[in-house]
Amino acid sequence: MSYPHWKDIYQSRLRTPAQAMELIQENDLVALTILAPVPMSQALEKRARELGQLNIRFLAPSELPLFDVDAFKGEREIEIFIGDTTRPMHDAKIATYLPNTFMLGMKAFDAGRDEARMPDVSLTPCSPPNEAGYVHFGAHMWLRKSYARRCKTTIAYIDPNMMPVHGDVYVHVSQIACFVEGQIPEFDPAIIENRIKTETPEADRERMLKIYRLMVPDTLARIADTFHLMPPDVLEATFKLGPLDAETQAIANNVRQLMRDGDTIQVGVGEPSQLMFRGGAFDDVKDLGLHTELGSPGLAKLWARGILNNSRKSIHKGKNVAAAWSGCDGEDMAIIRDNPSFELYEPVDLMNPLHMGQNNQMTSINSAIAIDLIGQIASEDRFGGHMVNGTGGQPDTHMSAFLSKTGRAITVMKSTALAGSLSKVVARHDAGTMITIPRYLADTIVTEHGIARLVDKNHRQRAEEIIAIAHPDYRAELRAQAKEMLG
Repeated sequence: MSYPHWKDIYQSRLRTPAQAMELIQENDLVALTILAPVPMSQALEKRARELGQLNIRFLAPSELPLFDVDAFKGEREIEIFIGDTTRPMHDAKIATYLPNTFMLGMKAFDAGRDEARMPDVSLTPCSPPNEAGYVHFGAHMWLRKSYARRCKTTIAYIDPNMMPVHGDVYVHVSQIACFVEGQIPEFDPAIIENRIKTETPEADRERMLKIYRLMVPDTLARIADTFHLMPPDVLEATFKLGPLDAETQAIANNVRQLMRDGDTIQVGVGEPSQLMFRGGAFDDVKDLGLHTELGSPGLAKLWARGILNNSRKSIHKGKNVAAAWSGCDGEDMAIIRDNPSFELYEPVDLMNPLHMGQNNQMTSINSAIAIDLIGQIASEDRFGGHMVNGTGGQPDTHMSAFLSKTGRAITVMKSTALAGSLSKVVARHDAGTMITIPRYLADTIVTEHGIARLVDKNHRQRAEEIIAIAHPDYRAELRAQAKEMLG
């Protein structure tokens, strides 16, 4: 459809932050985007306090003031992924969890079900409109477009820093209720580089410059004023920029044995899966394809080296496709920026196993918290219901790979936690543990001690496979427990 007068539409929908927030009414359900710009979350907090009652849906939230139950009443609901910052809010029962998936999160609404709970308002950043009057949602698209297309009201903050991306990322200005300009300042990373060169302690400057080059601009913008004075050890640990530990490198070496020329890969967030690119897990193969949820450090650099060329893919041939490029480092983002070889799509379609599973040799790589001896994989919680994260995209991608005729679903984890004092291979999960991948969908498990292949194995055979990749200190106890359980 042609909109020759789109500029008039856009101008008529410009609002001040206060005017935009007036579109939010008491007891509305508001979807606040992942990585929400600070001015947007601050405006929402102010409006929530004014109303006194507001329900908010988050994905991997970091906006702590919005969890202040003394400020306003209402549900704080986290979908898909909890994240580190607000995990204590979930532990304290201030927030609750919505157990949906990317592939099914819009199903009830799209099917017209009475029980569908689509947010009344979605809050998102977007790019300035292009010459045809279309905006996009940047490298961290995730559910931004999905909600913008479905919610009754979308409030969009114009972000002049949003890097150009390709794929099915656009909506027309006529599809958005109102726009707010001037609240997100333009950001110049070179200012941080200059501060490092002139104000960072001299002994740390080279190391900090290396960290700076690996940082994503969106993250830099949030800590711009203090970045140059932050301890490099803290930055490397927080953003996983330091050298790989021996266990993670051993896991990457084991995954390396499983990779085949022509695989189409998905690599999940979390440790150790997101570090597989840096660990060289894909360095020995050729003609890889990418069909994934999000990015990982080193992903785009593998494309630049010619290994990830998408030449053998069944669908999206020749393209790297994802729902967001979050997780890539700064060097990756520089490669992805305005690069038509990298495309984003809405996860409800991209990560549906009916679509993703069409890939020949679809290979998923996701992390786990624990696995029991019959193959039940827990990736969300430990100790009987203490949630650590959430499903993320693991059910979608694992199922897609498992259902692909020539695919493989790989689960990676270190064999122990808490400095070796706790085995992540258990005989039985604690009562109440949330199982992310049921035993009948378990496929291939990798730890630093080897590879367990569970397909076509009975319970006793699975126990043998899994015990063989447990930490040696725990194998005798696990064998005794397996004998008692399984004979």
